[in-house]
Order: sequence, then C-alpha cells, then structure tokens
Amino acid sequence: MKHLKLQVRGIVQGVGFRPFIHRLADNNQLKGSVYNDGQGVIIEVEGKEENINNFLHGLHSPPDLSKIEEIQIKEMPLQAFRSFQIIDSHVGEHDTLISPDIAPCADCLRELNDPNDRRYHYPFINCTNCGPRYSIIQDVPYDRKYTTMSRFVMCDACQKEYQDIRDRRYHAQPDACARCGPKLLLYPDSTAEPLSGTIQALKQGKIVAIKGIGGIHLACDAWNKQAIQRLRKRKMREQKPFAIMVQSIEEAKKFAVISREESDLLQGKERPIVLCRKKDPKQFLAISENQYIGLLLPYSPLHVLLMQQLPAVVLTSANRHDEPVYIDNQAALQDLCGIADVFLLHDRPIANRCDDSLLYAFRGKPYFVRRSRGYVPAPLTIQEECDGILALGAHQKGSFALGKHHYVFLSPYIGNLEHWKNMEHYQQALQTYEHLFAIHPEKVVCDLHPDYTSTQFANTLHLPILQVQHHHAHMAACMAEHQLSSKVFGIIFDGSGYGEDHTIWGAECLIGDLQSYQRVGSIHPILLPGGELAIHEIKRIAISLCVMSRHPFPSACVEQEIVSLCQHPSLCVAASSMGRLFDGVYALLTNTCWQSYDGQAPMLLESMADRKEEGEYSLSFYNASGVRYFDWRKMIGEILRDLQQGMDNARISARFMNTICHMAVAQCRALNPSRLPIVLSGGSFLNQWLLHKIVARLEKEQYRVYWHQQTACNDEGIAFGQLAIAAQRK
Repeated sequence: MKHLKLQVRGIVQGVGFRPFIHRLADNNQLKGSVYNDGQGVIIEVEGKEENINNFLHGLHSPPDLSKIEEIQIKEMPLQAFRSFQIIDSHVGEHDTLISPDIAPCADCLRELNDPNDRRYHYPFINCTNCGPRYSIIQDVPYDRKYTTMSRFVMCDACQKEYQDIRDRRYHAQPDACARCGPKLLLYPDSTAEPLSGTIQALKQGKIVAIKGIGGIHLACDAWNKQAIQRLRKRKMREQKPFAIMVQSIEEAKKFAVISREESDLLQGKERPIVLCRKKDPKQFLAISENQYIGLLLPYSPLHVLLMQQLPAVVLTSANRHDEPVYIDNQAALQDLCGIADVFLLHDRPIANRCDDSLLYAFRGKPYFVRRSRGYVPAPLTIQEECDGILALGAHQKGSFALGKHHYVFLSPYIGNLEHWKNMEHYQQALQTYEHLFAIHPEKVVCDLHPDYTSTQFANTLHLPILQVQHHHAHMAACMAEHQLSSKVFGIIFDGSGYGEDHTIWGAECLIGDLQSYQRVGSIHPILLPGGELAIHEIKRIAISLCVMSRHPFPSACVEQEIVSLCQHPSLCVAASSMGRLFDGVYALLTNTCWQSYDGQAPMLLESMADRKEEGEYSLSFYNASGVRYFDWRKMIGEILRDLQQGMDNARISARFMNTICHMAVAQCRALNPSRLPIVLSGGSFLNQWLLHKIVARLEKEQYRVYWHQQTACNDEGIAFGQLAIAAQRK
C-alpha cells in the first residue's frame, strides 16, 4: 500500500480536471481526495502500488482544455481513506492558471438542439468541456461562489448532475438550466420572446445590441446594405471594416475563399475572427473596403441559436468611437440609445471584458492582429524567471504583461490609451490580473517615449523603472516567443517609435539580443509637415515625398503652404517609418487626403495590388553614422514616371511592395554577413504581401526566419518584448 500527495499546477481549474481525477482514481480502486487550492489542484491517493502507477500514467491524458505545467509528488504516511472524494477548495496564495472562454462543445450543441433534452434551446448551456471561464471569474480558486454565477442557485436537477461523477457536468461551476440559470432580456419589448424577437428585428433590418460572453456587440443583417449603412452612420464608423458572424463554413465561402488552415481556425474552440481573402476585392464593400473580410462562427450557445435562423450578421463591438466595449446592461441601454433599435441582454454579469480575437492564418498557425477572447488569460512562457515584472506596453494598441515564475500573462485587447475610458479599462484589467494571479509588481518596464500614457502611468507606480526602445521590444517579443536568446538580425517595419537619438524610427534593421541591440539599417527619414497631423492627413506625406525627391506633385491641387513646410526641414518632424512611406505612396497614387483609421492606407494599398505583377523599382542605399539607409527618393521618381505614363495603380502598388521586399532582403545580405537568425516584427508586417514574400525570399536564400505566432506583431505585442528584456537584464 502507498499514499501519495500530488500538487498539480497549470490550467487545471474549471476544465473538468477534478472530475477526471475522481474517475481515474475510481477506475484504479484508489481512495483519497482532490481539491482546488490557490496553487492549482491537490490530489491524495492511497492504494496498491501497481494501481497508483496506473493512476500516474493516466495523468498524461488529461481533459482537452487542461494544461498540466508541473506535478510535485510527495510520499505520505498511510491514512486509511474510506473513499475518494472531491472536497471543498482551500483558499491560499494564488498560483494557478485560468482557462480562456471557449466555444460550446459537440455534446452541448447536440443537447441544445434536442427537443427531448431539458436544455433544449437554453442559451447558456455549458459543461466542464466548454463555456465561459475568464469572463465570469472574480476570484480563485475557481468555484461557483467566486464567479458571476454565484447569484444563481442550482435547481435539484442541476445539483444532481453537479454531484454525479458519471455526469459531464460533475463539478461544472457555470452549470445551469432554464429553471435556475441566467435568462435573456429583450428591450424595449420585454413581453416578446427574446430569441424570436431578436431574429425578427434583424430580419427587418434593425440594429440589435447583443450581449455575448466578453462584451456587447452591435449586429445587423449582413445581406442588408441599408442596415449596414445605417449602422455605420449611427456608430460613426464610416469606413473601418466590420466582421461577419456566419452560420457555417459553407456560408463563409459565400464571402471569401476559405483555405483549410482558415477553416480549422474558424472552427477551433477559440472561435476568433479570421481575416480571409474575398473572392473579388470589389465585393461586399459596405462591410469591408479592402480585399480581406473578417469572419467568425458562433462562439456561444446564444449565438448558435441566433445563427440557426440567420445566415450571416454583421457583428461589431458595442462602443463609442475608440472606447471599450460595453459589458453592463444599464450602461448599454443608456449610452447606446440612438444606435441600437433593440437590445438582447441577459442577467449573467460579465466580470472581465474581453474583445474578440482577430487574426490571419499563416502557414497553418494564427497570425494575430489582436489576441483576446479564446486565448487570454492563458500565459506564454519565457526562458528567464520574470517574477514581479510589469511591462506596460505602448500607446495606441495598449496592452500590459505581468510575470510570474516563467509565465507571462498578457492582457486582453484594450485599445488606444489616449482615451481615458480605455486607460480606466487598462488599470482595471491590471488590478484583476494582479489579484487573480497573485502578482505583486516589483519592477515596471515601459517605452522610451515620454508622452505615451503608459510611460506616464509608469511614473505614478513608485517602482524601479526600465525604459526599453520601441523596436528593440518588437524584436524581443518575437525572440521570446521562439525561445531565442543569442544574437539575431531583426527586420522591424512599423508605424513609429521613439528612437535612442530622440527621432522617430519605424523601418529598422537591428542586430542584438535581449540585453542590447545596434541599429544598423533604416530608411531615409520622411519629413512630416504638421507632425502628427500628417499621420491622418496623408496627402501631406505624399507632397513631402515629391518635394524630397525633387519632383512636382502629380495633381494640380496642391497646397503651397505644405510644399513650403517640406522645403524647410527644421519645421517638420522626420520619421524613418515604413508605415508613413506606405501612407504617402497610397495618397500619391489615389490623391487621397485623409485616412479615417489606423492602417487604412497601407491596407488599401495592399488590396489594390496586382498579384501577378513581378516588377520592381530601383534600390538605392547610402551610409551615415554606421547606419545603412534605403534611399526611397529614386523609387518615388520611378513611381511618378509610371503614373505619368498611365500605368495602372494595381501594377504600381505591386511594384512598390515588391521593392520593399527586395530592400529587406538586400539589407539582410549587406548587414548580416554572419547569417544570424532573422526575426520579423512591427505593425507593417500585418501586410500579408510583405510577410509572405519576405519570408519566402529569405528562406530561399537559406536564412532561418522567425515571425510571430503567439503574440501580435503590432504594438499590442510590445509588452511581451519589454518583459522579456527586463527578465534578461535582472
């Protein structure tokens, strides 16, 4: 006979782990107990040594949603247990992981559509294999009383399931049914049946606010162009693309060409929005003005029930411009009045706001634009211990990262920290993470830029501060994902970041590791007349490109005041930014004055390109102060020549991007003679033309190339890189 005590750490709470242990112990005729504590799960088993060995072997096949990170085993004196039990959780120091919110499992979906099942059409059906987790948790250990389900007392039938080891809902904390659980609420017609009332409203072309798992969305019929235009006008989102929730993969194929990898991501338990290429870029312009369209499948039982009657609906976050998504019923009813015609809400509170994740598929893996619902708060791991490090990220795509042991807990999507409501959300989410994961920051890491809200916030925390250069953090984020610690060659194409020389960088070639770096390559700085205004009024950049390359602007309509500014560099901000180069070239080709949202011009430039075009423009370089600069001025002259000769914009834009790809490879050949591994990062690598072609060209030349697979390449991923650098410099 033997008695072992096991401490299991990882994602082992709220994922059916204790019922799994109970069944495994029973199958091996073992006695003892299992319970949650602040560290994870504690197991005590007593019985024959052969049976205990079989039990330990069975631990290697845990429930699908669990993730065992560590098992500590200690032999104990025999205790003569009478049975095996799940006992009450022990509250102590928190050191456990929390599962993300995930889509309903196949078993729950079958019950949802079975007229003979007592949960038939119940929109909050779940079990230990699926359902809400992060969005409802308020404290650990993960027990019902520490979630927003605490207000709902289980009926006798649910309680019986909860206590039955043979049942899939054995110790399922969000377990409920129509008799005892959350209920739908329909406004303004509270007398109508909520589901049918919502479906009817959407079919009538109305705009409906729908409360999901991590927030409230605004929805309308995706095939009703007038409803979409009305939603755009009311939300003041005139051009930024919408996502579409579709009934099925077959319905998704009506909007886009869906690859096998994209289909797998769409149907995965995380249910992200996947950006897929339209069959024709000129289709569905009311939904998305570029060649990609964001698609997602239903990710909650409520959405499943709605989409059984609606083939496709536009789904966008219910918020005011650049503010956090609404999660509170009363706030939504009050503030979204005039935007939504109908409100489909429910009475299960959302504890933690969590936006939809957004990604591309690249070589069978997620390529994140936004990492949120379905993925957070599951941590990433790094090589160095990172206890007590808080990284505050950047600015426009605010995020934070907290370190504990070798875990890095990344925040959900937050948004532009210039808006005080987003900053409030940022601080609330940070407090939640600190509490749930029992992390007490001892050191804070932030960007070099003195005007970033995150940098200013760092100064209020009264902790030792490490400031990290923006593009070094980008490079470090990709390095840390791939466990790279030796020197690499970083190609960082970005919008803008504060440089060590107090100028704006954004198209950098760096050689370095997590300790330090050297800037070895860049592009000729672009003058931005009006400074930050030029990021929005992109015609200013187009004029600057012409003035700097000593060519007249191709349109007769040109503001002489801007030309004059460009002729006096001391009156302009200079930026070696890939994002600004894309902005300027797009404005040059289309004579566009403004872009209405971040990244609009580069996205449209990519969309207009002729995918068959193989031509390029000339490359020119010069050296200054140890940095090799790509001189784009000759290229601009050749672009203007093609414009004057009547070449189609589709060919010119393709040639421009092909030139940037060639430039990246040329810089690597010239500046990386040691053939260091190559790391690609920065927001400009959301451009799939650049990503695919640069990776392919570098691999063809036998370089080892790494790109982001677990964090976003844009500024949302900066916090991860900051933390990795701080952990290395400890």
